[in-house]
Amino acid sequence: MRSRPALPFPHPALAFWRMALALWLSLIAAFPLLAEESARPLPSGVYLPLPVHLSIRVLNVSRINETLGEASMMIEVTERWTNPGEAFDPKITGFNRFDYVGQEATDRLAAMWTPGTEIENQISEPRTQSTALTLRADGTVTRIRRLDADFRVGIDMTTFPFDQQRLTLSMVSPRYPAEQMIYVMNDIDRELSAIEKDISATNWTAHALDVVMERFHGWNARPFVRVLATATVERDWQYFVLPIFVPFLAVMSVSIFILWAKVSLIGDKAPITYSALLALAALSFTYESSFPGSISMNSPIAFMVSLGYFYLILVLLLDIVLIYANYPGKARYSHLEPAIRATIRFSVPAVFALICFSAALRAMA
Repeated sequence: MRSRPALPFPHPALAFWRMALALWLSLIAAFPLLAEESARPLPSGVYLPLPVHLSIRVLNVSRINETLGEASMMIEVTERWTNPGEAFDPKITGFNRFDYVGQEATDRLAAMWTPGTEIENQISEPRTQSTALTLRADGTVTRIRRLDADFRVGIDMTTFPFDQQRLTLSMVSPRYPAEQMIYVMNDIDRELSAIEKDISATNWTAHALDVVMERFHGWNARPFVRVLATATVERDWQYFVLPIFVPFLAVMSVSIFILWAKVSLIGDKAPITYSALLALAALSFTYESSFPGSISMNSPIAFMVSLGYFYLILVLLLDIVLIYANYPGKARYSHLEPAIRATIRFSVPAVFALICFSAALRAMA
């Protein structure tokens, strides 16, 4: 039986699977190298878990975007740990410590073990970044990183413009679980962790920085330690009284004219009311463009504006009912109409003002 001659080229499907297998084997071969680059072995001669002291300083808050939930901050993160492999004899070297700055520090850190701390809610590459490194004779390693970047933060506008915002930075080491490495803070670390009082964000005042640690479970349900540094900043509400509340009160004063003025003085009251409604709608758009989030994020001023629409319509309806509606008992008890009108003139605006004042007072508390 004659054998079939071999094809000069392999079948296309067979060539594809050979290429896929070769690529897979190359990835398997390269994976240990990638793993070694991302997670170096822990320093030898230390008790596990290896403690890493951490402190953080918020040097500046330059921008807070309420609608996007972003904050631009300049921060400084200081980490300190002990690596016996980096110890040296000061009698031989003549120095008790070595300091490295900039690219020299980055190159030196690339050749040694680091905790691999990452800021989870950082959303942009740093605009500026600098690194400093100190090695002491006993093997103590201190790394200081200063960076200016954007971070994803939680924004709560339910008390605008009397609000305080808590800008939280979440730091974690995804390489090492809690049984290998943990973050610790002593009194010195907590004293160093602070926020500068003078920040450049417009109409904001810095208050305090709180640092807490929590444990969470990552891959394969292994426990990890997360550091949460929360900077509390307060809005300077005094700057918002004139541009927010004075125009609102001016629009709402139309209701006083509707309830108190005679028809012969101001004419038909319906066009005036709907003009006030349009002015209130324009005012709400002005609020949102000038103070992003003031209307769209359920703030007290948003509540007041929404209540204002209902209030103006209610005032117009009450006036129409008292003048034109033939409700039961109107002819028989005609002497009560002036008393009802006098009561409504005072009570309805007073109730509306009391509700608005209570909403503002609750936000300030």
